[in-house]
This record gives sequence, C-alpha cells and structure tokens, in this order.
Amino acid sequence: MVEDTLITEETLEGEEKQVRLLASIPAGENVREIGSDVQKGDLILRRGTEITFAGGEVGILASVGVAYVKVFAKPFVGVLSTGNELVSHTEPRDLRLGEVRDSNRPSLLSTLKAWGYQAIDLGIASDTYFLRYLLINFSAGALEATLKNALEKVDVIITTGGVSMGELDLLKPTIERTLGGTIHFGRVAMKPGKPTTFATILASTTKLIFALPGNPASALVTFHLFVLPSLRKASGLEKPALPVARVSLAHDVKLDPRPEYHRVFISVTEGGRLTAGSTGGQRSSRIGSLTGANGLLCLPSSKDVEKQKIDKGEIVDALILGKLGGL
Repeated sequence: MVEDTLITEETLEGEEKQVRLLASIPAGENVREIGSDVQKGDLILRRGTEITFAGGEVGILASVGVAYVKVFAKPFVGVLSTGNELVSHTEPRDLRLGEVRDSNRPSLLSTLKAWGYQAIDLGIASDTYFLRYLLINFSAGALEATLKNALEKVDVIITTGGVSMGELDLLKPTIERTLGGTIHFGRVAMKPGKPTTFATILASTTKLIFALPGNPASALVTFHLFVLPSLRKASGLEKPALPVARVSLAHDVKLDPRPEYHRVFISVTEGGRLTAGSTGGQRSSRIGSLTGANGLLCLPSSKDVEKQKIDKGEIVDALILGKLGGL
C-alpha cells in the first residue's frame, strides 16, 4: 500500500522512480488474484433479482462484460375513481354540498410511478348512470364502458369506490356478467379495507382488477397490501412482498376486533432500535394518517389475543413502506 512506502527517487516528471518499503509484507498480500471477485461458472444474478437503485446489480453485470440481460416486462396499470360525489382535484371551483375532492387517483398514480410502474389516469366514472342501466338490462353504462375501454390498453385496473356495503353489487355484476370476469374475493377481514375486491378477466391475456375502497386511507393501505405485491410478482421479483421489521411501540396501541394495519412513522434510534409511533387518527377517510407514514403496524385482532391493547415498548411486526426516519 502507498501509505507503507517512502519515495526515495523521482523522475524528471515528478513520478515515483524508486520507493522504499516501510513494512514487512508477506508474499501475496495486497495482490488481487485473477478470478478472486468472480470465477468462471459463478452465478452472478439469480432470476427474480431486482435491479436496484444502489447500482450493485448493474455494476456486477458490467464487470463481466454483460451489456444486456432479459428482464420481465412490468405490468401497465390504469387507475379509475368511481362516484358521482367526486370532483377532480384540478377543477378550480368550490365544492357543493355532498361533493369531495378525488385524492385517490393522484395518490395512487404517484405511488405507482415511485415504484417504477407506468400507469394511466382513467378519470372519474359516474355510478348513477351505471346503476340505471344495470337495473334495466346490464347495458354499458359509464362505468362498464370505461372498464371495457381500459381493458384494451392495460394489464391491471385499479378502481376506488363503488365497493362499500351500499354499492358493492354495482361493480361485481359488471365484472361477472358484462365483462365475463371472475370475482376471487369481495371482502377481507381487516381494518381498514374490508370491501376490497379482486377479480380476473380473460381477454387476449388475463387482466387483473383490484377494486379498492373509496376512503383514501383504505385505498392506499390496500394498495400496498394487495396490489403492489401482485405487481412486483408479475414483474418477476422472487420476493414481491413488502419487507417486515420488528419494531418497538412508542406508546400503547388499542386493538380492534379485526386485524388492523395501523399507519406509523418508524424511526431508528441511536442504538439501532426501530421504534414506531402512530400518525394519529386512523379512520379510513383520513388521508392525513398516511402523511409521513413509512410503515404499517400488523396488529392482531383483540379476539385472537384476548386483550384490548398492546403496551408501549412491546415488539410487533411492521411492513416497511419507505425510508426509515433517522437515516
């Protein structure tokens, strides 16, 4: 190493001509043998490995002279909101009584982009006309016309709204009777996101439909639990699920009769421990509960553990959504 040498003579150009060794160096030390990094026949990247932003995967490929590799094509996604009460966030007017801004499409589209998926905005579909047509003869109303058009363009459709207790039967008949699809589940035992529905439609290829709840927090939570792992699996990843970490609770957390995914901010302490604190009120309509959230506590049902809360300092599992605080 240069730091274990002393220059004793230089060339006219100022380069080292002769050096004296200041340390006793065993034979072979500081010599990188041919093949010591990668040997012939070594497997450098396994099928299903993600090419990450850290650069190591591209680096190892380049180091052995590989310029191109086969990769999985990522699914093309369409995002649709449903409901007469919805007003686009870009519409410059005050809301009327009973109207709400559609925050689901912007949040889902931005999240998809952040995870590297191409997505298109399918807009807002009215459900009043859909209901009228559905009750008469299942003709194409606003919603089914939008879905049919989207199925010709995308691999996966994400809808939000129209799957609550009062409106659930509007979407299912469209998928099953009008579009010829199969409903695989239409309820999940969890909080938030109970009305979440998943279906497939056989067209030129099998298309996926994730019908998520209309409440903004529910839509984003169920996206991370159901949609994102599915997209990552279809992208060829060997481990598509979000990573799980063991975290220490920063305060008591009340349990619900249903298993709950509680939005939290996870921090790394100076000692390297992970602590999780709630982002506040957890009602499904409160999109603010995901502002700054980087994790979801995986809380058991109060019925299963036979207690009403988990105490401060106890260790629970949490799904990691983003960069950890303190790093």
